[in-house]
Amino acid sequence: MREVRPSSAAWGLFAAFAAACSQITSETEIRTTVRPDAQPLVNETKVVATAVEARWSQRGRILEVELRELRSCRTVAHLAARQEERIVRKPDAMIYFEYGLAAVALGVSALAFARPELFAAEAAYDEERMQYIRDPKTGRRVGGVFTAVGVGLLTAGIVDSVRARDRVRVSDTVALREGPVQPCDPPSGPASGRAVELVIGDRVLGGNADADGRVRFSLPAENELSPETDASPRALAATLRVGFAGALPISLVAPYAHTAEAPHTGTAQSGPQ
Repeated sequence: MREVRPSSAAWGLFAAFAAACSQITSETEIRTTVRPDAQPLVNETKVVATAVEARWSQRGRILEVELRELRSCRTVAHLAARQEERIVRKPDAMIYFEYGLAAVALGVSALAFARPELFAAEAAYDEERMQYIRDPKTGRRVGGVFTAVGVGLLTAGIVDSVRARDRVRVSDTVALREGPVQPCDPPSGPASGRAVELVIGDRVLGGNADADGRVRFSLPAENELSPETDASPRALAATLRVGFAGALPISLVAPYAHTAEAPHTGTAQSGPQ
């Protein structure tokens, strides 16, 4: 039987040990539970949507526009809660390979110590004893190497098993509970400081709303807008552009003289933003 060199066996099992590192995948699950007797720590009101309403009045060449913001709010309650963070770890199949290699290595080491002559060089004839004998030292060295590697693999498997255990962390936190969307208190207010543009045909007039949300325009001469000479009243399409609210369509009346005594009024409203 050929001699099994301890160094060759050690390198072979060391390579197997290096390949037997188990990969651990982890997932984090977070669950927040509000305490049954929890009272709101803070009630916070947030504006969640804003629409713009434009009310206009045309008297002659003067167009007055009043802008108001229509606000929708939501109440958010801050409640004492408990947060549970669960880290779920899952090892791959390599962890079983570690235990399997450890069992093989320790089994070989046990055999090497029990029957060291099986791992010795070829039998040599001893003239004094007048028989063939095998040196047991090589077998014992092989047993020691396999014992060390087996213990290392077993330790790696145990460490990976510990690493693969789930972890749970519990901490105090604050949970947010949102209420229904409803009109704010007060539900509306002047849209002050808004940049406003009045678009009539290819003419664009600009202005800024005052503190009360009002802006005033002086309309162009009628002959600049339309060559129509009919004296009967007719509608002129126009558009108010109010910042984020977008374009609000309105209508004007020409000739302007028809609005000198009784103003032409109307209302337009944007969608919530």
